[in-house]
Amino acid sequence: MITLSLAMIVKNESATIERALNCAKLFADEMIVVDTGSTDDTVAKAEAMGAKVRHFGWIDDFAAARNYSFSQCAMDWIIWLDGDDLISSKNQNRILDLKRSVLNDDLQAIYLRYVYPPFHQWRERMARRDLFAENKLRWKNPVHEFIDGIDGGKVKYFDAISIVHDTPPDRHALKKGRNISLLRKHYASGATDDRSLYIYAVECLHSLLKDEGEQVVGQFFSKVRIPEYRYEICSKMYNFYMHFCEPERALEALSRAIVEDPTRAEAYYKLGRHLSDKADRPADAIPLLTVASMIRIPGHGTPEAEAYGYGPRDSLCRAHFRLENIDAARRLAAEALERKPPQTKWLAELARWDEAAPAFEPLPPQWQEWTEGNLGKGVPRWTIIRILEENGFGPRQIVEGLRTSDRKAQPGKT
Repeated sequence: MITLSLAMIVKNESATIERALNCAKLFADEMIVVDTGSTDDTVAKAEAMGAKVRHFGWIDDFAAARNYSFSQCAMDWIIWLDGDDLISSKNQNRILDLKRSVLNDDLQAIYLRYVYPPFHQWRERMARRDLFAENKLRWKNPVHEFIDGIDGGKVKYFDAISIVHDTPPDRHALKKGRNISLLRKHYASGATDDRSLYIYAVECLHSLLKDEGEQVVGQFFSKVRIPEYRYEICSKMYNFYMHFCEPERALEALSRAIVEDPTRAEAYYKLGRHLSDKADRPADAIPLLTVASMIRIPGHGTPEAEAYGYGPRDSLCRAHFRLENIDAARRLAAEALERKPPQTKWLAELARWDEAAPAFEPLPPQWQEWTEGNLGKGVPRWTIIRILEENGFGPRQIVEGLRTSDRKAQPGKT
């Protein structure tokens, strides 16, 4: 049977190293951990877990460290993990099945889903060791590194297997600062190829670096023609410009994204949410959110999982609810719940809607008065519903409040 090495590069991963190694024990015939300068007990914990620990002096280059870790492996194939990666028991067994029945000398690499919320991405997760030993494959780029030289006709993709990048909250800022520093250095050295510019632009947008981000994004669009990259930068520019209170530029970026690639869901979803939640135009949002809800997650790029899961249905549900289309809203609430949203209470109440059930708790008197006052001033009903939602009121409370207002406004009707 094919043998499999685990290769890891780590630094100060004491909080997660044992978890990561436990995830690999089922399928790895050896575990190689390359430490790049830990000052905590990462090394001791790795050795106690049975890993072979090697040391590599950090030179601001993840690819160099990865290549060294692969050079220390002795098995037929290599799988790599980060120190804060997590594999469910079900996916551990699926990887074991790959080792037993899929890996062979006709393949060069295996791609698995890499989940680092809110993004999903295909990553070259397993590769043949002999191809690295012969320098036919090499890791490249000092940050957000990738394996160069893979023959696309000799790979397999397994969508059902995912590895989760589960970084402790206190390390997010550290990693963000480290990555942007490495990318600046890489860019200053003359790295202006398409991938390097894309990664640099992404980091600037995520890090909310206004001046630097706009400069790098400008150079990116002047040089890079890859539709996948251009679409994703446009989509990410929405959050960037909304943070800086520039909604016109944010919406322009989404429109540009749809032109770059009309087959992706993120831009439709973000534009639909914006129209429904920020512009108070739920009817205009519905066609965009409907399109987003019909698009399947792509097998390329770095898709934002929310846009292909519960997100469009959750937003569609709320848009219909604000327009008082209760039956459509109930159906969409149930569909959103099937896709495991992080917040379920409001959707669950709506999905269980029963007109024959006793009325829920009414709105508090001050909110009932507010509702009636704004209806009297001609404020759109959907705006009032949105504000009540945002202040934590459930769907039945909101509807009962509106009905109470309607009865008071038309006392002669029941």
